[in-house]
Amino acid sequence: MRGYRLADWGPPEDICNRAGKALFKTAQLNWTLPRQWSKDSPRPFDDKTGAALYVVLREHGNSKFRAIIEYVGLATNVGIRFYNHPKAKALRDTRGQTFVSIAPIDFVRGRDRLESQKAAMEEIEHLLIWTLDPPMNDLKQFSLPGMGINGGNAWHIENRGYRFAGQMPREIVFPWMAIRAGRNRASKR
Repeated sequence: MRGYRLADWGPPEDICNRAGKALFKTAQLNWTLPRQWSKDSPRPFDDKTGAALYVVLREHGNSKFRAIIEYVGLATNVGIRFYNHPKAKALRDTRGQTFVSIAPIDFVRGRDRLESQKAAMEEIEHLLIWTLDPPMNDLKQFSLPGMGINGGNAWHIENRGYRFAGQMPREIVFPWMAIRAGRNRASKR
C-alpha cells in the first residue's frame, strides 16, 4: 500500500493486555508436499487423514507458471471430504494436473487457550482465503475475517513446510494497523 506504514507495536507475541494475557492467538501450519490428484482417483488422501486445512493447486498444462493455488478449504476429515466436493472435482476434471496439500494445525498452547478449535480453524481458513485470494473461494470474499456473528480473534499464523513457489506467506498477522500520516505541522519553525 503506497503511502501507508505499519504501526510499530513490536512482535505480536509481546502484545498483551493489562493482565499479561497474549492478545494474538498463535497457530503453526505445516504444509505437506502437494500430492497429485489424478482424474481416475476419487480422493487424494485415505480415510484415516484427520482434520486439516487444505489447498487445491492446478498446473495449467502449457502455462509458464508453476502450480497455482485455486482453492483453500477446511475439513474435519480430509480423506472423506473429497468424496463429495464439487469445486475440487471441477478443478480435477479440467485440463492440466491437480494437486492437494494439507496442513494439520498445531495450536500453540499456554496463555492463549482456544475455546473452540473448530471455530479457530474456520477463522484461519477465512484469513488464508483473504490473504491468497484464490479464484474458486467466492463465498468468504463477501465478509471480513472475524466480522461474523461470533466475532473473531487476533491471529499470528506461521506457515511452514512446503512454500507453494512463494504464493503462501511465511507469516500472517491479523489485525494490524496501517497508518497514512498527514503532514505534521506541530513544529513552529
